[in-house]
Amino acid sequence: MTALLRTKNFYFVIFIFITLLIFINNNLKADQEFRIVSDKLQINEEEERINAQGNVIILGEQISSKADEVIYYQNKGVLEAKGNISLKDEFGNYYYLDEMTVTDDFSYLNADNAKIRLKDDSRMVGNKIVKQNEINIISNVEYTPCLKENYLIENCPGWKLKANKAYHNLDTKTVHYDHARIHIFNIPIFYLPYFSHPDPSVNKRTGFLMPTFQTDDNLGDTISLPFFYNISGNKDVTITPNIQSNANNFYELNYRHLNDIGLLEINASIDDNNDNLGTRNHIFADANINNQYGSLKTYIQTSNNDTYMRKMRLNDSTVYKSGFYFERSAENTNFLIESNAYKHLTRQNSEQWEYLYPQVSYDINNIKDENFGGNVSLYNTFKNLKNLDNSYSSQASSQLNWTRNDTHLKTGLLFNNEFNFRVISSSIDNKIGTDDESRISFFPQIASKISFPLIKTNASFSQTLTPILMPILAPYNNNTEAQSISVSNIFSLNRATGLNQWESGPRINYGLEWFLDFKKNIDVKLTIGQAAKINKHKNDSSEEVSDYMISSRIMLDSSKYIDNTMILDRHDKDIKGSSINAYFNFDRFKFAIDHDYISKKYDTGSEQIRIGGNILLENDFSLNFTGTRNLDTNNNIGYQYGILYENECLGVDFNYYRDLTKDRDIEESDGLSFTIVLKPFGSTKSYGKKKLFGPEV
Repeated sequence: MTALLRTKNFYFVIFIFITLLIFINNNLKADQEFRIVSDKLQINEEEERINAQGNVIILGEQISSKADEVIYYQNKGVLEAKGNISLKDEFGNYYYLDEMTVTDDFSYLNADNAKIRLKDDSRMVGNKIVKQNEINIISNVEYTPCLKENYLIENCPGWKLKANKAYHNLDTKTVHYDHARIHIFNIPIFYLPYFSHPDPSVNKRTGFLMPTFQTDDNLGDTISLPFFYNISGNKDVTITPNIQSNANNFYELNYRHLNDIGLLEINASIDDNNDNLGTRNHIFADANINNQYGSLKTYIQTSNNDTYMRKMRLNDSTVYKSGFYFERSAENTNFLIESNAYKHLTRQNSEQWEYLYPQVSYDINNIKDENFGGNVSLYNTFKNLKNLDNSYSSQASSQLNWTRNDTHLKTGLLFNNEFNFRVISSSIDNKIGTDDESRISFFPQIASKISFPLIKTNASFSQTLTPILMPILAPYNNNTEAQSISVSNIFSLNRATGLNQWESGPRINYGLEWFLDFKKNIDVKLTIGQAAKINKHKNDSSEEVSDYMISSRIMLDSSKYIDNTMILDRHDKDIKGSSINAYFNFDRFKFAIDHDYISKKYDTGSEQIRIGGNILLENDFSLNFTGTRNLDTNNNIGYQYGILYENECLGVDFNYYRDLTKDRDIEESDGLSFTIVLKPFGSTKSYGKKKLFGPEV
């Protein structure tokens, strides 16, 4: 290997002397493999040795390094370095050493007291490292993904692994350990004679994931042992045996396939039929395809047993949905075709199924009306239903909608004008003894939502009071069923929800909106509304004047708010029903509460409260709690408490729950779940099999 010595130009040397600093910068190239930069450089041509001292920088194709002192033996192709060594290899790993011997092609390295920072910032330390070709051998090694306390692994509050030796294969990107001991909170927990994991450059690798443990009155003790198989870069499968002491063992499968046009995901399970009552199973599958022609989604949800998934805590739903939909959208147009089958698990087999046969809709939206100065939309829908009582209903509808917004400049009145004309052809094939129905209905409507904002502003706040008046002109027709009026639809043009229904008759909606905006991120909004019918039809059983519909929101900021809806009896002003939803997110405390109330004076009555909270403690600990209570009976429906420890390298989750739900072979139960996740070898997104009894926080 030859070397080329380059000196700084003369003027730079003069500058160094003037400033009373002696700095000699020498560059050396050796067969284009190394470049050495240092404060001082000595060359012994006879011994083919180069001595570099002071801020030595080595640049090469395989490595780059810094040191206080370097001796390079050209005839051997060997470097010896001392003092504050930092070395980066071609894979992005950093080595921090006191002394080292390394070949110029980086095929061999020998050093004591090695500290290694891997590509993902996880760390290894050992009293000796030997690199032989593509394998690093580290003796008396400690490994941790914990990033705290720099390289003081003993101070890591998460987890670490100790082993006699580690073999880091840079080619296969795998780390193997001999006689590994896993320490959690500096306490030895597991001993493994042999252990391996992929290095940080690998996104996913076949192998076992972290197990979870749960105990439950219904299921007994359960241990879950997931195995992840990486089929290819875009396909993988996870198989999880669940071994249970008081129930059938069952086996879960999760398959994922991602490509350029979409995603396919399959979740399935099957039990081992140890009770001789038949094998129970489920399949949930979703496929999404997106291209220039539109979006297609297909989905399957099925199980051969009505309580299987709830009992095994796989899914709490009592209605399964299977079907497909295809949607294509372009400028101002939307096309949709959809078909679904619903399985209601709480019903008998003969009454379980409800079908939506292909529903087709084609919409043209927001076309400028040049004649009247508004926007025109056209909605077309056809759908056919098979209901739970085995009756059939079909409907074809076309709806023309015209809207225009105006502002009267002199008075400040705002007008939201709307004209709607709907034609519905419907047919009902009854299976319950009543006559079949078939009819064509016409529903014209014209409405104007008139509002008058009154605004007052000062240095501290601004407030807006807006009276609202919404007259609606529409003829009466055969559709005279009572319409449900709520807080959410009080200012709606149509409140009917039936398959072939449209609210008929002249009527008027009116109310007030009050908005208070403090300059310190506090907003208050209050809406009060009421609806009244004009010349109510004799066959209309609904009230001529509705109750008072009240909604409010107090927002302290985007993470703290209280929402309330209320129905107030128009006669005696008693509360018929209310719903309160509150959420507060502070630095270390999150809390959510839902309260629903229906008065017994007007209905069967019910009152429930649901709470959820999270308290972040010191040192990465947090407490979690959720619960639901029936205030009518003063009984709990279910609750759970848990403690979670989580930092960048470790997750430990412990939960206790009480579930009072009953259904055929599901009894009330107490349970415990315990999960340890050693990052990066597991995910903290799913800790154990838990049931949420309150709002998420």
